[in-house]
Amino acid sequence: MTWLVIIFAVAVVLSPLMWFKQSPHQKRISHLRSVAATFNLQVALHRRPEAREGEGGLNCICYKMRYQQETPCHEWVIHRFSGRGWASGWEGWQWFNKQAEDSWCEVLGDILQDMPVGVSAAMMENSSVGVIWDERGDEEQLGQIAKNLTRLKLHAENNC
Repeated sequence: MTWLVIIFAVAVVLSPLMWFKQSPHQKRISHLRSVAATFNLQVALHRRPEAREGEGGLNCICYKMRYQQETPCHEWVIHRFSGRGWASGWEGWQWFNKQAEDSWCEVLGDILQDMPVGVSAAMMENSSVGVIWDERGDEEQLGQIAKNLTRLKLHAENNC
């Protein structure tokens, strides 16, 4: 009987500690985000790219890369998987709110074709370029995203 009490007491003490253990999904996401830091990417919660003013909370994950520029670039958002916005020159992608200037057409065309399926939007903000990603991919897809964001960043630094 004493052993049962000891086992029960140990189980009661250890059970709250099990809540701190990460699930396999949480471990994978944590690993992806730490790898993102090595690519100089910041991960942040973001609202849906096609959300209108006052709509929706922070329910998407945005991978951003900051760029250095004295004057901010013209902001724009291009997205897929939603009917909001207007058609772009690339099948399946739509502009929302603002459209990129013509100087972006070539680089955007290359990048949008090269984006992993889980990327639902690409955007230019005041001091960063970013993508909305569902994080269902692997390190290879993250590397592909980082490469594409680097191209966007370089274009922003050279053309804004």
